[in-house]
Amino acid sequence: MKKRIAIVDDDPKLGHLFATVLQRDGYDARAFGTPQGFLDTLDTAPPDLVLTDLQMPGLSGTELLQTLKMRGLDVPVIIMTGHSSVRSAVEAMQMGALHYLQKPVNLEEMRALLARALDLYDAQQELAQIRSGERSRYAPGALVGEGATLARVRETLRTLRNAPDTTVLIRGETGTGKNLVARMLHHASARHAGRFLEIHAASLPEASLDGVLFGIENEQTGLLEAAEGGTLFLDEVAALSPLLQQKLATVLETRTFRRVNGLEEVHVNTRLVCTTSADLEALVSDGRFRQDLFYRIHVVTLALPPLRTLGPDVLAIARALLDGLARDLARPVHGFTPDAEAALAAYPWPGNVRELRNVLERALIFSSTPLVDVGALALASAALPRPADAPYDGFVFPDGGTLDALERAYLEYTFARSDASLADLAVQLGISKKTLWEKRKRYALDDKRTA
Repeated sequence: MKKRIAIVDDDPKLGHLFATVLQRDGYDARAFGTPQGFLDTLDTAPPDLVLTDLQMPGLSGTELLQTLKMRGLDVPVIIMTGHSSVRSAVEAMQMGALHYLQKPVNLEEMRALLARALDLYDAQQELAQIRSGERSRYAPGALVGEGATLARVRETLRTLRNAPDTTVLIRGETGTGKNLVARMLHHASARHAGRFLEIHAASLPEASLDGVLFGIENEQTGLLEAAEGGTLFLDEVAALSPLLQQKLATVLETRTFRRVNGLEEVHVNTRLVCTTSADLEALVSDGRFRQDLFYRIHVVTLALPPLRTLGPDVLAIARALLDGLARDLARPVHGFTPDAEAALAAYPWPGNVRELRNVLERALIFSSTPLVDVGALALASAALPRPADAPYDGFVFPDGGTLDALERAYLEYTFARSDASLADLAVQLGISKKTLWEKRKRYALDDKRTA
């Protein structure tokens, strides 16, 4: 579809010339002799770009810019002006005009500027759509579950929309969704247009983490600085060394820091969201976590519950995860059998939502039926207690393998740990007996069992 350009100039010959040149370039360009004549067409033919003279009878270019904004038309506006009015054109740019062209207008300069402006506008629109999708994906309502516990979490998230600078501590066991909630905090706040950057404090040694967080003078920008205007998500804050705890406490108190090897103080406007699965109060009591930092990150606390405590919400979360994974993996699966639902509800989920997601992804890979059956979940053996000194006999994913290698390895594992018939194994795997026989033949699995 052709880009629509509106040219507003009280000189009809000039407007006609510009429209003709731009039409030859493939644009849908139209000239208007008065600002009001252009405004009358907004509802039926809104433009993608406006090229307007600054000095015109009735409405000036600056007043036209203000009118467009009041009417909700957020498109690039380029001002044309004579030499004596350059200052006014600069003032128009401060009010939202993208750029200005000085008269007499150089046609090549005009064509190049309009092309760049339209490309920039397209990129901005695409970015806005991406961010809008992210905000929808990470809205508090995306936290699935009808129970009182998750309802309180959602309500706290909604309340924090109006506190975009408040430091938040998210607590919970590993795998409870702390990363997801941190993103919800970011996208629900006034900081959503800024960057969301994250780092796991336990993943780097102290020297490296210092540079990553605070930057190195003349060498690298730290994440605190790179997330300016947005959110820095610091996962497992309890893993920080005493020195980094002190530096972080200073940042939260003064909003300033020094880069590694730097002398000048850097001011920063970055929101900090921290998580921990540790008992911070015990660490403070033992002198392993600074008390002043504890109080500064403890302004608002969000406690995420273990999956095993959520009752019926376990199935609601499982269904939502299954729907998303089925779309991502392009699998025609839309639910669970009653036996599978019973197993999901009874399983203790030591790895919480992260484990649930991994179980469902594996089940989708090996399921060829519309409903995931209990066998495909592979939960039964994991739920059985095992002596502490017993060797691990669970399934091991092959390193760097293809999907075929993964499927073959899982079938070999299943055959090795069961004496069941092919028919029973097919039920456990959530596939037909014929499909299992074909897979056994395909992978040349040396297994002599029969129906």
